[in-house]
Amino acid sequence: MGRGPPYRHRIPSGVLSPLSLVLPILSVVGLGDVSESADAREDAGRRSTAARTRVRVSSSRSLNRPPTSSVGAEPTLSRSAANPIAIFAATRWETRAVRRALPMDRVATIGGVRCHIGQRGDRTYWLIQTGVGPAAAGTVAGRVLKTQAMSLVMSTGFACALVPAQVGDLIVGTAVFSVDGESTWTMKGDLVLCDEVVRAGLLVVAKDVGMAVQVGTIVSAPTVVWQAEDKRRLRRLTDATGLDMESAAVAAVAQERGLPMAIVRTVSDLVDEDLPLDFNLFLRPTGWIKGMQALIGRPASVEGLNRLRKQSRVAAGRLTEWFERYAETDSESLRPSK
Repeated sequence: MGRGPPYRHRIPSGVLSPLSLVLPILSVVGLGDVSESADAREDAGRRSTAARTRVRVSSSRSLNRPPTSSVGAEPTLSRSAANPIAIFAATRWETRAVRRALPMDRVATIGGVRCHIGQRGDRTYWLIQTGVGPAAAGTVAGRVLKTQAMSLVMSTGFACALVPAQVGDLIVGTAVFSVDGESTWTMKGDLVLCDEVVRAGLLVVAKDVGMAVQVGTIVSAPTVVWQAEDKRRLRRLTDATGLDMESAAVAAVAQERGLPMAIVRTVSDLVDEDLPLDFNLFLRPTGWIKGMQALIGRPASVEGLNRLRKQSRVAAGRLTEWFERYAETDSESLRPSK
């Protein structure tokens, strides 16, 4: 977080003391990653791409040494891993949950996007952190999927359950779409269907782990929906099962590339509970001061942030547990439909 938004702007001394308390908590829920915006990635992409997209590959065990492969080289994959599985997650906290289950030993850089690569059995996984929000997710997914062939695209991480559920439950998407606006939403874009055969396999994995599963449509919002009243309103409008910010943007790129899509997330917050703060303040480039002022004005928010941290830990643990079993499952039963 050393170069995150709080460090790019002058912060009043009255804010610094509570800031040191809450920064670790905000990092847990992903706000330490907001500096990885679409604009930042766009700048990185321009610096790392010239006439064509270049791919740089190195071993994550030797990231402090020059990579053995040169810029422009394609990753060396086994024949069975020619078309790997792309797993997209928004924040460092969510990608860590996946990496605990799927050890990654290589890193590829595509258009400024770092992709962690690992293999388990006969399947190869590319794990990509997109950053928070649909703009960042769409930009990152576009760069990766337009360059590297994949057999399946998966959106994962945490989600809000818009139906009765428990923290840590699994949400498996049947389809995904996005809404535009804030509090008063309008439908945006097309409904993208998730692959039925893959979904059936995901549900088998969940059953093997003994996880409760909510199955249904996912809606992606452009901002954090933090009040219970708005969550319930969005549920009535869309009849969706789960809410996130990135899946629709990733799915739109997958559809454009003709790739099967899957969504599997764990519940970190519930439809009838407010989040402790309006996190949208922290997602704006100059919003940290306003966010900290809002936090200071609501001391109970610190308790709420700790509660959300605990819920996020539960969600992360369940996500790791699910991916561990997923990696052990026979590939044939998880193969996408033709």
